[in-house]
Amino acid sequence: MAWLGSVNVHAQDKPWLVMADWQRRAPDAISHAGGETGTYGRSRTGFEVIWKQPTEALDLEWYRYTQNFDGLAANSDRRYGDADDLILTGFKQWDHGGRYAVQLIYAAEWAADTRLALTEGFRWGLGGAVRWRPSDELDIALGLVFQSRFEMTVLPVPYVKAIWRPDATAEFELRASGLQNGLFIRWFLTADRATMLDASMAYETLTFRLTDGSYGARAVAIGEVPLRVGITQFLEPTGTWFVRGSAEWVAFARHSFRHDGESMGPSSRGELGSGRALGGAFLIQPCVRFPAGCS
Repeated sequence: MAWLGSVNVHAQDKPWLVMADWQRRAPDAISHAGGETGTYGRSRTGFEVIWKQPTEALDLEWYRYTQNFDGLAANSDRRYGDADDLILTGFKQWDHGGRYAVQLIYAAEWAADTRLALTEGFRWGLGGAVRWRPSDELDIALGLVFQSRFEMTVLPVPYVKAIWRPDATAEFELRASGLQNGLFIRWFLTADRATMLDASMAYETLTFRLTDGSYGARAVAIGEVPLRVGITQFLEPTGTWFVRGSAEWVAFARHSFRHDGESMGPSSRGELGSGRALGGAFLIQPCVRFPAGCS
């Protein structure tokens, strides 16, 4: 999770994180290149488990997305049902001196309509990065990750992650990974970092394998630009329990379809920024000072 960059400095480092969260986005008007109109909203429920060490980490996430179409769009071939998304990501790091490191980055994802077997929505990512820490305030990783896509060729995606910590109260992170591309900011409002305010502006993507149509296989790629703010509050000095809330304003969303190997006209939100989301999370074992090499 982007907001778990650092937490309570007095807490003992813990290798495990377990978190459940829920999010709902209100319906918004959409338009389509083919002329269909209607509304689209979405909610999700799921969990995340992270295991981390100084030179490696694993992140397992599962979410169920509930899709809410209405109007003409609900009866078109662009409509799709609820979807499951199970993704395993990780990295392995080899240090070279105190300031340089090489990273292996990998991912496996199963994302499909709930009417399909989850294995039908398999795709993968594999790549590497070079990490450079020129000072205590700056941490930079640059690399390349190859990602498979449903019914499309493997895509090489640049990997960029730069974190600047000007002082103990703030972190600024620039990230480009294909799945998340943008700016993430974290402010620590208390000296023990028990209260954290965060904000982000990023282009985020989701991809699902859909049920087949009369013409063949289908897939959808969703690209969105949510402007998100959140606050995290740790509840006791050990940094074990926390509550979190967030809200976002979706400035832009676009659904691009693949129908039997052919690109179809995309659907987009008709009004910018009218999507909203509220989310919460509950932590059992937090990651303290999560490594910059793990997303």
